[in-house]
Amino acid sequence: MFKENKGHLQQSFLTSENYMNPSVHARLLKSWACVFYNTVFCNIKETIFAVLYCENNGRPNFPVNILLSLEYIKHLFDYSDEELIDQFYFNYQIAYALGIKNVGAMNLCPGTIYEFRRRLYSYSIENPESDDLIFTQFIELTKEFAKQSNVAVDKQRMDSTMISANVKSAGRLALAYDVLEQALKVLPQEILTESMKEILEDGYKKKVLYKSKGPQIVSRIQETLNICEEVAREINCIPEMNDLQEIMVLKRFISEQTKIDPETGKRKTKENKEICANSLQSAYDQDATYRKKGKKAGKGYSVNISET
Repeated sequence: MFKENKGHLQQSFLTSENYMNPSVHARLLKSWACVFYNTVFCNIKETIFAVLYCENNGRPNFPVNILLSLEYIKHLFDYSDEELIDQFYFNYQIAYALGIKNVGAMNLCPGTIYEFRRRLYSYSIENPESDDLIFTQFIELTKEFAKQSNVAVDKQRMDSTMISANVKSAGRLALAYDVLEQALKVLPQEILTESMKEILEDGYKKKVLYKSKGPQIVSRIQETLNICEEVAREINCIPEMNDLQEIMVLKRFISEQTKIDPETGKRKTKENKEICANSLQSAYDQDATYRKKGKKAGKGYSVNISET
């Protein structure tokens, strides 16, 4: 049977708090326990969880505000369930945070915690159309925090920024080489052509990247993309390789970096301005993107941040 826990609002005169040294008591009132009790524990709406219990039969439930607060404290301090029980019994700060002014004044067995979790889980499974009880309580606490902080939640500031990815800044030619090299390394050696084997040789990347002059870069990119297409055609004969990450990256790179020439029907390299901002930026980090905000360009992850 459901019953709200209001006993903490009327305390006995004979509590541990009343026997504390004044300086110790002052320190307690400045600790997290007092903040937790006033801003979290006292604002938990136990009636939300009444649906977990019988309306008019059985003995009263163990206080929901204590059980829910213990879940918060468990994750706050990274306690195991065993440690949580010991802290509940012997840690006065935790007892105070839960409205218990005498250490060891209330008995709690592990089964009570597990049963509460089971009821929460079962209710969410059996009532998918209903609001999640934990999330509903979270929203209620958030509203109370906003009220106490004098925060207007109907107004928000928003900005966007780039979080740098763990990728080096490289041109299209370097990217093409990295994508191709990754794909060639997973291909069976017997299907590699001489031009493919040459790419895997030591020193090839240096020759391509560091010895290519400006006018040569476009043709080098086209040559590398041609080999990428050749690899893609070879893969079509080995269907089981299409699911490999390296091959999927290769095909994505080809589709983003080339287009079909209407006159010849063959693929040709796109101009820089034709490549989308969300195109592949690194062969090793497929989620990174490119963005230019104002005069500042960056590669990484575009993030929108809203602040109440």
